[in-house]
Amino acid sequence: MWKPNPPSDSIDMTPTPELKSAQNLTSADYLAERVKEAYQALGSENIADVESLYTTDIYFEDPSHAIQGKPSLMRYFANQFKNLDKCSFKFHSTIANETDIFMTWTMFVNHSKLRGGETIRVEGTSYLRTRNGKIYYHRDYFDMGAMLYEHLPLIGRIIQRIKQRLGQ
Repeated sequence: MWKPNPPSDSIDMTPTPELKSAQNLTSADYLAERVKEAYQALGSENIADVESLYTTDIYFEDPSHAIQGKPSLMRYFANQFKNLDKCSFKFHSTIANETDIFMTWTMFVNHSKLRGGETIRVEGTSYLRTRNGKIYYHRDYFDMGAMLYEHLPLIGRIIQRIKQRLGQ
């Protein structure tokens, strides 16, 4: 004869230490955590941490660059950080399956020649494709205007006027 289960609040649903250690993270989940750790305080001093995330044939694309190969990508990052005072990321949500990772983030950038060195905040997303525990495709989506153009003296004023007119 069927008997109802006791109310769920009377069952201890806390995983045992053994179960916690046996939880099955996909390699993409693990890689997503490594990406977050490496990018949260990105700078010239931890480029090696970032480099270890990528395959040798990585294809990287953002709104202003398309880069093929790990050596080219590392040169790109090194050049970017020479010009930045500070760059960090705060990650919001991550969706991962066996081969794909999608992450939303906020990037905080300080550059002495943009906005008087004040922090510029840019919202964005990354789509990563993985193979054998490394990233072979990395596509960043963000508003290049919010990151750069709006903070340039002449162009920034023009963009602000256009935005104001569009908002009317």
